[in-house]
Amino acid sequence: MLILTRNPGQSLFIHPHPTLDPGTLVEQVFADGPIRLQVLRVQGPQVRLGVAAPAGFCILREELRPRAAVNTLSQETRRMLARKLKVLMLLNLHSTQSLAAAAGLAPTRVMAVESGAGVFDLDDLEKIAWVLGVKVVELFLSPGRTAAERVILRLLEGERYK
Repeated sequence: MLILTRNPGQSLFIHPHPTLDPGTLVEQVFADGPIRLQVLRVQGPQVRLGVAAPAGFCILREELRPRAAVNTLSQETRRMLARKLKVLMLLNLHSTQSLAAAAGLAPTRVMAVESGAGVFDLDDLEKIAWVLGVKVVELFLSPGRTAAERVILRLLEGERYK
């Protein structure tokens, strides 16, 4: 049995194991029994789940699921996206953790965008943009277009030279 802790908005995925022959009959996949989910504990907003599934299934936490990633962005675009995100986070008074919680993402997903070096996808950007009250395209525009953004940029520049 796999035991997972999930917070509100977090998911888990159950799908056929990649090594399973696509021609396998459903009856064969479930020959060892059904998929069983069991709530083991509830503590505040967290739920601890036990998941038991036949060997023909793969169970993954959302943050570990392979997804179509935004890997085709140039380093310059990633750097600008990361900088813009930092500016918007400061303007909206969000930390990495608070933005992740509000967007229903694992903090590592937000850190991937914030660092400009991690793996993230369009779904992540859409959730982040929604929380920050901007369109996704705004995340790709150079920071400093508004007076508030220019003030934040100057503050960030000051931190860099200390």
